[in-house]
Amino acid sequence: MGDNEHKTWLREEVEDWSRDGIVDEHQAKLILSRYGLSKAPSGTEKISPKKVPSKLITVVSILGAFLIGIGAILFVASNWQKIPTVAKMILLIGTTYATYFFGWNLKFNRKTHPEMGDAMLFLGSLFVGVTIFLTAQIYNVNANEHWLILVWFLAILPFGYAFRSSSILSLNIFTFALWTMFYISQTRDLLLSSFEIFMLYLLFGINLYGFGQLHMKFEKYANFRLIHQGFGLFFILASYFYFSLEIPYRFILTRFTPINWQVQMLFLIFMITSLIFLASNVSMYRKIKSTKYEVIVLAIAFLGWIGTWSLTFFIDALTTPIVKYGHTYMEMDPKSATILFIAFNLIFFVLSIGSILIGYYKATVPFVNVGMSFFVLGVLNLYFTTLYELLPRSLAFIAGGIILVILGWYLEDKRRSIINEIKGDNVI
Repeated sequence: MGDNEHKTWLREEVEDWSRDGIVDEHQAKLILSRYGLSKAPSGTEKISPKKVPSKLITVVSILGAFLIGIGAILFVASNWQKIPTVAKMILLIGTTYATYFFGWNLKFNRKTHPEMGDAMLFLGSLFVGVTIFLTAQIYNVNANEHWLILVWFLAILPFGYAFRSSSILSLNIFTFALWTMFYISQTRDLLLSSFEIFMLYLLFGINLYGFGQLHMKFEKYANFRLIHQGFGLFFILASYFYFSLEIPYRFILTRFTPINWQVQMLFLIFMITSLIFLASNVSMYRKIKSTKYEVIVLAIAFLGWIGTWSLTFFIDALTTPIVKYGHTYMEMDPKSATILFIAFNLIFFVLSIGSILIGYYKATVPFVNVGMSFFVLGVLNLYFTTLYELLPRSLAFIAGGIILVILGWYLEDKRRSIINEIKGDNVI
């Protein structure tokens, strides 16, 4: 087969792959551009392996920037009372602006140290939060107010895309999750609010994953989809791991009380957007069959949320009153608790395996690692809540050790085999 015939064959094959949903349009263009058969998608450039940025350099740079920020904060804090108010504001705003300026210069202007520039831009985003909280302190605003975190989130919201920074996008997601936690916990009892926080995090995860899928329609930002989808899977699995514990339904559900209208509106908005993103994924599945497992995971996660929320309307049917020390307490019926324990653990393990399958078929190693990690957590939870209580202590430790060694050996081999199929011989 001649060179021209081979290129024609490859172009036709890639077109068939795209049509059958094996690869998406962005990936198809990347494959064709690699062999000079198409122009590289915008936002990507063909570079030699020697110029590929090292992840280690990026991580070290971000950690270094983080340590510099912590050191600067501690230094200023130790002398904070001695600095005049005007000087404080100039110092805060000036430091934040200078950090952004140097980061922009290194990453986009000079382009000499893009990893360090990205780390400086991330540090500048951290300084935005420091500036907001210290400014609140200067003007005697309670630093524990949840809306300060929301202001921080909104202030850095456009910078992740403007600076094409995955670290800033991750910080955006973190600050929003932190705000929701403070917002709900400030209106509720701490233990009761944990149930509502993870209920919201579950919807947040579904939204993040669905929003990540939308990035495939914009080639310039297609590489950011994994950030949103990775965090989305994390929040979904973390929420169901929490529900798989006995605390949510043995104590919290029995003492659940109606929440205020502000939190209800937040739930309503997230529920509506979750439905929209779920519908968009179903629509995408009709065109790209490789998204089957993504649709299944999101559908199970959302239906599980509906089922969990509906439990709050049937508390009386699930609990029985018990009198202790002259007081009446509501306690969940043992049969109901057992059924919920089995149901939540089943959903959790199905979603963990689903995350692994998504990572495998999407050739995305982080999804495999997230799914594997939560799968191991689930097994440990089952061990300490069932086997450990059924056996004498010494036998429980021996049995647990044997199970963990075998499980660890098997999962590591399985993880390596999956990654080998995804990346060839490059095992992480």
